[in-house]
Amino acid sequence: MTKNNKYIKKYTKALAISALSTVLLIGFQAQAAQQGHLRVSSNAEKMIIVNQGGKKAYKFIPAKKVLPGEIVQYKTYFENISNKPAENINIVNPIPKHTVYLPNSATGQNTFTVFSVDGGKHYGRAGTLKVRGRDGKFHPAKPSDYTHIRWQYKGRLAPKTKQAVSFRVRLR
Repeated sequence: MTKNNKYIKKYTKALAISALSTVLLIGFQAQAAQQGHLRVSSNAEKMIIVNQGGKKAYKFIPAKKVLPGEIVQYKTYFENISNKPAENINIVNPIPKHTVYLPNSATGQNTFTVFSVDGGKHYGRAGTLKVRGRDGKFHPAKPSDYTHIRWQYKGRLAPKTKQAVSFRVRLR
């Protein structure tokens, strides 16, 4: 592969991250508008290492350009904008193409988190999912097999309350 082809490949992956952030935001806003109770927004931030008093620390900055090997954190905010409690809240995020989900990085206060390995058709807890290998047999799924994450908010979200869920990936 020539130097130019390597650059194009890296640039294409960087664009994929940026485009996904826009798609996530648009998709959630459409869903929220239908429900009428929630305002949903999303962002993508790149993790960088900084020196803080001689110690290594991590900082997150807007993910405008991401290169292979770098880590991106996606965060989705959901706010109950109605005057009544909201319930049956499910937040779904696809794992972006050209990325690998980082184990144990999906977080969300008062949520139950499940994963999909089949494009969001079926969900299960990490460690319980199986994928068919090239040998035709089923094997335990690895984080690199995950295609979607779903957070189920437990209980009711009080009026005018805002929560967030997040996950991290590494660009391949």
